[in-house]
Amino acid sequence: MSSSDDVLGGLVPYFSEQISIDDIEKIDALHRIFQKDFFGNTVIIDGKELKIKPYKYSNNKKDALPDEFSRYYEKFVHLITRTVKATNWKTASNIREFRSERANRIHWIRPILDNCGDKRITRFRYVEDNVTEREYFWLRSKQYIVILEEIEPDYTLITGFCVDSDNQPYYQKKYVNRKK
Repeated sequence: MSSSDDVLGGLVPYFSEQISIDDIEKIDALHRIFQKDFFGNTVIIDGKELKIKPYKYSNNKKDALPDEFSRYYEKFVHLITRTVKATNWKTASNIREFRSERANRIHWIRPILDNCGDKRITRFRYVEDNVTEREYFWLRSKQYIVILEEIEPDYTLITGFCVDSDNQPYYQKKYVNRKK
């Protein structure tokens, strides 16, 4: 394999600079990539199709996200945001917060899944507290993880995000305690 064929090694953020929640044109471009990767082409893992429900995002008011987010797929918004705990006693529920590093790596999910047999991807199953079994695809060299759940007869995409120094021990512990 030549270095130009090294898809995983060549993964870099889509935009060279950080993007903000107000960079709607850039977020639109990332949404088009998400659509192409998951609705324009079928992802097959171990003979099972990856399915993503084509629902539009409807919580932009609750989450204080721009109105434009309502035109995006719910899973896309989930992937480019993260849950933050409510800091105001008047706000009882958690909200989603835009994360540039997540958005700028949305295009990493498909190559990681397409190359899930690559030795650089740590692939494991873990039984969550609610007895749900999830499958993890951790590209450690880039500190990025994709999580799927098997919903017979297919898979569904749960999330994908950067593993940082704060959450790395948590995912390492899951790997150590993985289903064997």
